[in-house]
This record gives sequence, C-alpha cells and structure tokens, in this order.
Amino acid sequence: MTDEPDYYELLEVSPNASPEVIDAAYRSLVARLGADPDPAVRERRREVEAAYAVLSNRERRAAYDARRNGASRAPAEPAAAAAAPPPGMVVACPRDPGVETALRCSRCGTPICPKCLIQTPVGARCRDCARMARNPIYTLTAGGMARAAVASLVGGVVMGVAWGVVLLPFTFGFFAIFVGAGLGYAFTRVLEAATGNKRGPAVVSFAIAGILVAWGVMVLIVPQVWAYGLLPAGIAAYLAYHNLR
Repeated sequence: MTDEPDYYELLEVSPNASPEVIDAAYRSLVARLGADPDPAVRERRREVEAAYAVLSNRERRAAYDARRNGASRAPAEPAAAAAAPPPGMVVACPRDPGVETALRCSRCGTPICPKCLIQTPVGARCRDCARMARNPIYTLTAGGMARAAVASLVGGVVMGVAWGVVLLPFTFGFFAIFVGAGLGYAFTRVLEAATGNKRGPAVVSFAIAGILVAWGVMVLIVPQVWAYGLLPAGIAAYLAYHNLR
C-alpha cells in the first residue's frame, strides 16, 4: 500500500462497515471534535473530513479499497473478522467463557457479551477496538503542564495581593459573590491562555490550585478574615470547574 492514510482507522470503523455506520461514525467524530481552534484538533478534523469524502462515495471507496488491499487482489476481511464465528451463531464469550452470546464486535467481529461489550457511537465493540482517540482538547503536553503550573502560581500570587489590598472590602456579605465570580473568570482566562484553550481535569486542577494560592496570599495579608474568604474562593473554584471541565 502507498503512503495514503488509513481512512478506516481515521473514522474508527471496520473496512467492512456499511455506509450507515460510516456516516454515523463521521457525525460522531465531527460532534466530538467540534470547532475547537487548537491546531491539533483542526488537523484531526481535516483528516476525518478527507476520510469521509472518500468512504462516503461508492466509486472512490472501491478505488481506495483496491489500493489499500493491493490492486492484484480483491479486498479481504481483516484476519480477526475472517476467523470470527458467523453473525448470529451462539458461542461462548472469549472474555467471559461462562456466558453464551450471539453478539459481535462491530469492528473486528470478535464475540462479545453484555458483560464485556463497550457501547460506542458506532456500535458495540470489544474492549480492544473500543479504544478511541482522545480528543486533543483534553490532552495537555509536558510544556502545557509547565505553563499551567507557572500561570497558576503567578496568577494566584498576583490575584491574592489584589484581593487582600484592593478587593478586601468586597469580601464580606453579598459582594463576596462578585469577588468569587471575578476570580473564577480570571483564572479561567489565565489557564486558557497558558494551555491554548485546553480543557479537562488537569486544567481544572491548576485553576483551583491558583485560587487556593490567591486565598492563601490574601490570608497572609489580612489573617483575621480567612474564614470570610472561603465563600469567594469556593465560588471561584466552582466557576473555574464549570468553565474548564
């Protein structure tokens, strides 16, 4: 085969997938990737679009299959699917030998049972085939982690000083809600800038850590109001979690 990418792998479907499965897989991937501005996400979406443009067209798919499998022979089923029992035949599940099943993995054809199957947007799959590519928006590199840590620490110190010196009168009563909302918004934007608009538990953790640093700096400046700062800090942490999860 040439250096042409494996369009079936890009769409996460079997080479024997029906047009309906290909269409469902494409729509699921596009919805999952969304319109994120991250270059890695845009590149992934471009690859998905290119794969769908070929596999959704009967003639182009046939030509691609011929290239993929070798022009001198007809397209063949994957080895795992060819060795799998015919659909509908009741057999013992390989992962749960005590369970009989007629279900098959929608990608490789391996027998699966209700105990071990994993439901995906393109059908039930075995655990091996259910490994889906992680959305790049939730993947934080080592460099991104370092920038997030620095942003969390520096932002926490700066905002803590501003909180203890300028915003202290607003820490009490109803105004505490606005202080918390401001902190949550500020840390959301700081972490977005530091990580390139990434999302996920790691980014949320850095944001909350920065909020705790800000609260700690404020307490160092004005120790007697530490308890009053808990409400704004809690509101800020909730908003950061909601925005960055």
